[in-house]
Amino acid sequence: MHTITIKTQKAMALIPMAEYESLKETVELLAQNPKLAGELARIRQAMERGKAISLEDFKKKYRVR
Repeated sequence: MHTITIKTQKAMALIPMAEYESLKETVELLAQNPKLAGELARIRQAMERGKAISLEDFKKKYRVR
């Protein structure tokens, strides 16, 4: 990320378009489901404690192909 200044003297952040689109998508998802942020935090904490499951186990548990 780079910071640039234009004639208005306001700082701006310049990020790749793909990152911007990803940020917009994240904001939309969080706006649609306010409990999602808490759920993600809970999952991160579980992962840090070594309580994560493998993708293979996830697929078996939730019957996903």
